[in-house]
Amino acid sequence: MKPAQVGNLLWYAASDWIVIVSVTTAMYFGPWWLYPFGVLLVAGRLHALGVVLHDACHMKDQRKTPALRLLECVAAYPIATTLKAMRYHHLRHHRDSGMPTDPYFKAGVSSDRAKRFLMTMRGAFLVPAWILRSIVGCVALLRPKLRTSYGRLFLQDRSGADLTSSREVLACLKEEPFQLCFFLVVGCIGLYYPTELALFYGLPLVVAGMLNVNRVIVEHDHVRCWDRLPGTVIATTRTHDWRAWGKLFLFPRNIGFHLVHHLYPRAPLASLPELHAWDVERLTAPSGHSYHNRLPVEEDGMAEPAEQQTGCDISEVRGISDIGFDSSQLIPTSKASDRAPAIR
Repeated sequence: MKPAQVGNLLWYAASDWIVIVSVTTAMYFGPWWLYPFGVLLVAGRLHALGVVLHDACHMKDQRKTPALRLLECVAAYPIATTLKAMRYHHLRHHRDSGMPTDPYFKAGVSSDRAKRFLMTMRGAFLVPAWILRSIVGCVALLRPKLRTSYGRLFLQDRSGADLTSSREVLACLKEEPFQLCFFLVVGCIGLYYPTELALFYGLPLVVAGMLNVNRVIVEHDHVRCWDRLPGTVIATTRTHDWRAWGKLFLFPRNIGFHLVHHLYPRAPLASLPELHAWDVERLTAPSGHSYHNRLPVEEDGMAEPAEQQTGCDISEVRGISDIGFDSSQLIPTSKASDRAPAIR
């Protein structure tokens, strides 16, 4: 099994843009009642572009080739982010899922529906905040004293470290001028077509931000964890397979198979259903289950944190009972004959 390839990701992005352009054209020339449905469809495809970029985050080769820069132009800048920025917070989420340094952790959101609703509504401000990030980032590129605030506010760094001299933060900052140039062009278009820009790009993009925040919330049970053991990841990571509705809006491009994505982070999105089926076919009973002794590790250049207390608050995790794990979230045994297809 090969990891994600830029060529495939460009094809996915192109197919999403074909849908976006087609639906936007239908909304513009069609009857008024098409507009609400069109906004949802376009938002779903903008959400899907973020998932395409997410797959690029896990590629081992991050050299800025023309193809990778083109992918950013079609899948990153239009949704107000860069590949470096997404890698910064997303790889930390993979490394520290549920831990104090997990950028995506939201205490109590899994057990409080009102809190989840409010967090999802806050997603409406996600894209405007990311656009602001490009402006602040360009200033921080010239004024190092702002880099710690930039990293904590816009890259969701939870380490508490001084980021003034961080090479990783500097790499993110160097990408912000490209993002800012994109939105300067968008702003110029808005001077001539403000209504069209707001209705056919601005609103769908805001809705896409809400879809993204909702997905990030429901991908995990948000309980505090203190280790990186596969059993902990299994206990706190959710799988969502909503078929057509999921592919269109909530979990595009198989990202709903989130458990196997955490277990095999370099597996391409297209392979996740196969990996999920492989896991399900090889389940063992909870009492006799054994786990892989370690999770796949992303080579992201980040130093490993200090040793932490082990375990998580199991009493708060859905899928855990007095007899063990919910079988729907188990992975196969670690016997050599049962191991997953190699990801090269």
